Amino acid sequence: MEHSQIVHTILAKLGNERLITELTTKLSQSEMTTLLLALSQEMTAQSSPVDLLNKYATNRFVKPSELSPIKLKKIELDMLELAEHRGFTSLGSCSVIAKVDQNKVISATRGVELMSDSTNMLAIYLANGIKNKSINNSISDVHVCAASRVTRGQWYKQANVLPHFGLFTLVSSGKDTGSYRFEKDTLTRHIAFYLHYYGGKLGQETKVFLHLRKGYTDSDGFLDRMVDHLNVEFPSCLLIEDRVESSNQYYKGLNFEVNVNGVNIVDGGFVDWTQQLLGNNKERLLISGTGMDLQLITGMIQ
Repeated sequence: MEHSQIVHTILAKLGNERLITELTTKLSQSEMTTLLLALSQEMTAQSSPVDLLNKYATNRFVKPSELSPIKLKKIELDMLELAEHRGFTSLGSCSVIAKVDQNKVISATRGVELMSDSTNMLAIYLANGIKNKSINNSISDVHVCAASRVTRGQWYKQANVLPHFGLFTLVSSGKDTGSYRFEKDTLTRHIAFYLHYYGGKLGQETKVFLHLRKGYTDSDGFLDRMVDHLNVEFPSCLLIEDRVESSNQYYKGLNFEVNVNGVNIVDGGFVDWTQQLLGNNKERLLISGTGMDLQLITGMIQ
């Protein structure tokens, strides 16, 4: 695996360019956890109360949000309530199955990481249930949702956007039964939720962008079928097609966005995560998510 120049500089300083490779190949997960805990303890022991205060002042991950927690909680409850009314069950690991740079994820000891995207967690939850037969997505599609506070490591240009923020996500799981049945049904369900919430409940102007992605054999034909279906389901909604096929190593076939008052606040699409987790190419998964803090930041909710 390629590492940044900073990492190479650190390894050179330690006198072992292969240190990371040796640690990850020679140590088990539990041994690595023990080592990282010991390292954390040593670093903590060398810190003073003054150091702690200085670190707090410069650490962007601990800066509190200036948004009203009461308003954020109300948004969360409103979205959960609407989702449950529309057939989603609410439930209270990122770069392995989704091609996301691990530098955007806050890793921790004990083999875990801070949640950076709850769709990954929901996908693993569903895959585990399908594997142990507590969830059956063969008879009918399974729809779940979650409202989470997530943390991401990348830098944001906007001064009022923090590394931690509220994220509301929907995930639908099912099987390929032919004629893009799953894709049509679940895409309609997800888009309908967001149009109902942002357009109906909040009274905002909405439009939907459909982006062609690699991953289906007949990419253009697939998008044609989706567009035709959505035009019937949402005759008054503005659908904007982007037919420049691209592979972003994330979405397969189609990526959709819901634009609210000029802001792309919803992002979603089909992914192959449950196919990877379960080793079954018949598995289908649609994910989507929207920011909750942005509803206050952009003034959609006062």
